[in-house]
Amino acid sequence: MTKDFKLLLSGQLVSQVGDKCHMIALAFWVLETTGSTGKMGAVLAASLIPSLVLGLFSGAVIDRYSRKAIIVGTDVIRGLVLLIFAWMMAAGQVNFTVVLVLQVILSVNGAFFDPSIPAVIPGIVGKEDLARANAMHQSVASFAMIGGAALGGVAVAGLGYSLVFLLNGISFLASAGFESFIRIPNQRDAGSGNSLVADIREGYAYLFGNQKLLVVLLMVMAIHFFVGGLEVFMPVIANHSGGPGVLGVFQAGLGGGILVMSLLLSRFSVAGKEETTLFTSVMAMGILQMLAFLLPEEGVVSTLGFTICFFLWGCAMVRAAVSFKTLLQTFAGETYGGRVFAVASTVGNGSIPAAMIVFGLALEYIGAGILLPVSGLFLTGLGLAALIMIRRRPV
Repeated sequence: MTKDFKLLLSGQLVSQVGDKCHMIALAFWVLETTGSTGKMGAVLAASLIPSLVLGLFSGAVIDRYSRKAIIVGTDVIRGLVLLIFAWMMAAGQVNFTVVLVLQVILSVNGAFFDPSIPAVIPGIVGKEDLARANAMHQSVASFAMIGGAALGGVAVAGLGYSLVFLLNGISFLASAGFESFIRIPNQRDAGSGNSLVADIREGYAYLFGNQKLLVVLLMVMAIHFFVGGLEVFMPVIANHSGGPGVLGVFQAGLGGGILVMSLLLSRFSVAGKEETTLFTSVMAMGILQMLAFLLPEEGVVSTLGFTICFFLWGCAMVRAAVSFKTLLQTFAGETYGGRVFAVASTVGNGSIPAAMIVFGLALEYIGAGILLPVSGLFLTGLGLAALIMIRRRPV
């Protein structure tokens, strides 16, 4: 891999681990100071809603202006804001309103930063290495998800809130430092002769005029939706199988599958097979959910069986994620990368909380033993239908 891509990964590793620590520290602080799960939900909404809304339009800005300036600039802003927040917390000047404002600022910056990363990857790695590069990027995210979460709990207990937020601010500034050395080829001047509104319209016209792209975005939504569904299923199944300790085993199984497959794909990805791997992986996710119908509801066999299923589900999910990122980069090209990934980010991130609501309500009336395989059947059919459709139609 190129030096520029290694710099990008280094920055992502530092900032993502710091960000995971930040979210754990913030969750503990809100619950400790307010005792309100409702306010914890408000913090989650403040972290999510601004980026979802702006994601519908931010892609035009990413394609119009320097992506390197956007990546470095948003990391610098987030770093400085977090340093100020850490100072305010140490001085005892933080209240719930300040926390909400902080999360809104971070979310707004994320609406521009997050889609910029996959949009720049094709410009700094060769086309033949694109799938491997996406897998390596996924490996960093997987490590941050597992290691950052564990480190966050230790850091809060050992260092206190102010130092955790201080370190997260420093992590964003360090990430900006790595990114400032990346050489990103000049992109097309999307703004030449067009207004920003015209660029937004052009992006959506391209998106809705490309059936293969729409099918891949449908898969993005489906994958994230069922990830959200799985987050609802796991505690319900664990409650029947033994309680919180079993839930930890399930989470470890899922996280292990994500990390193992990310590392494997970073070494052995084969370019040009992304369409097949995407839809067969989605089908595999559905088949694994259907197999849950055969497992007993309680006991050691149940715990072991579900853990293996969650591990394999994590493997299939990452295989699908790496494939759809590579396909989106291929379909979008240099011209529409920001706009396509901004929409994909909005569709994906919005699907997870929507799924939690839908599956949470459904489980009030339908047992997990029935709903899990039925939703798996739907997911399998969706993957099969998409595979047939995308093979029959030209780009």
